[in-house]
Amino acid sequence: MTRLQINSARLWKSLTEISVFGATPAGGLHRLAASKEDGQARDYVVAAARELGCTIRTDALGNTFMRRAGTDSYAKAILVGSHLDSQPLGGKYDGIYGVMAGLELLRALNDTNTETKHAIEVAVWTNEEGARFAPAMMGAAYFAGKFTAEELLIRKDVDGIELGKSLTEIGYAGTDTISPSEHKAYLEIHIEQGPILQDENLQIGVVTLVQGMRWFRVGITGQSGHTGTYPMETRRDALVAASHLIKAVQQIGLDQPLTGRATVGHIVVTPNSPNVIPGHVELMVEFRNPEVAVLDVMTASLNQALKETADKYGVEVVSKQELDSATINFTQELVDLVEQAAAACGKTSKRMISGAGHDACQLSAVMPTTMIFIPCDKGISHAENEAITQEWAADGAQVLVETVLAFDSK
Repeated sequence: MTRLQINSARLWKSLTEISVFGATPAGGLHRLAASKEDGQARDYVVAAARELGCTIRTDALGNTFMRRAGTDSYAKAILVGSHLDSQPLGGKYDGIYGVMAGLELLRALNDTNTETKHAIEVAVWTNEEGARFAPAMMGAAYFAGKFTAEELLIRKDVDGIELGKSLTEIGYAGTDTISPSEHKAYLEIHIEQGPILQDENLQIGVVTLVQGMRWFRVGITGQSGHTGTYPMETRRDALVAASHLIKAVQQIGLDQPLTGRATVGHIVVTPNSPNVIPGHVELMVEFRNPEVAVLDVMTASLNQALKETADKYGVEVVSKQELDSATINFTQELVDLVEQAAAACGKTSKRMISGAGHDACQLSAVMPTTMIFIPCDKGISHAENEAITQEWAADGAQVLVETVLAFDSK
């Protein structure tokens, strides 16, 4: 039996309302970090939290914290959160659902004047996606102490605009100091971004770990030239070399059956003109796997492929590792609480691994952490046709509330 009921219609209404900021004609979302649309979405959430009587704080990276006070001012807060930025032409539930479920938690507590011993705080993390500024999970990484604000605020997007300038323009260049030591634990609820829960007709994913992830920025430099006059036999075409490397990356993933994930999802060609031989290509290689040893093997295979590409096509190849996110094992006590909460709410569940990285990965380094998954239609995410149902959204929010209240009573 649940301790407190959420309002399903209200949660769904809030998800619908916030999706207008950056909405695309195809029903998705284009809301890059620190963009005007990101600022509008943040304003929407902050205004709702103020109506609930929350205290609002924003740090130097634009991470925003909305706190509902607890009865024990000495007790550490329970932190809940996710992000509001999206991929280019992405979906409207990835991250956003977690923030709105957190807001619904606060609203449900207020509906019944329920007091909690611990303050409940909902966080909006800056630039989780990494689509506009590198690296991904930036705001959460800053909060966890992995970067300084000075290092990150000067990061530029493809147009040369700095993150710090963008945050100032949307009104989220904060000055508040918020420490992980203020918090007892972190809970993040999220869409699965895979098909398992729907395929198995399950309502809740109890996340035990997040697989490791590595990003490599690769630059390939050949020689530009006129396409009509430069002989084919002597060309050093950077894009042709890149195509060879991309096929090699795919094979690296295929060489790790079931668990291997290898992708080139970003590429920039220079000068990018139809009658000029490409002289330079920059691309991003991403590997994911639960095992560090396997990631090491994949990395070694990439280094070999880089050398082979350079030798075969007479180009210069330079690689820099941009991200090394280790496999994250979540806190067993919290994993157990989520599983128990799902049962208390009458929801079917299973323990599972997250294939995607999340802000929770960064938070796990500084406090007890876990995640809750709900299904998403056909497992589609990072796409405009990403979809969930109102029922799935409500099921997850209900389990979140039950988990938070159970942890609060400890």
